[in-house]
Amino acid sequence: MNDRVAAAPVVTIDGPGGAGKGTISGLVAERLGWHLLDSGALYRLTAQAAVKHNIAVDDELGLARLAEQLDVAFPVEEGQPRTLLEGEVLAR
Repeated sequence: MNDRVAAAPVVTIDGPGGAGKGTISGLVAERLGWHLLDSGALYRLTAQAAVKHNIAVDDELGLARLAEQLDVAFPVEEGQPRTLLEGEVLAR
């Protein structure tokens, strides 16, 4: 490990869709003062960008390139988290 980079604690929560993983993850992160990376959101954003840019689901190289350049942001506005894809707010 690079001496200049501090190790960050990581907690993963696995389970079926709709089980409340995101809700629990958000609560744990908030309580501990940690950042939250919702990897599922990144998969969904990549899929939405692929549809927007007409990249086929079986085009592995195209999807990988798209994911590398994904223009996403997760701002909090008026206390509510938002998801932006290429500057456009996505519906929750």
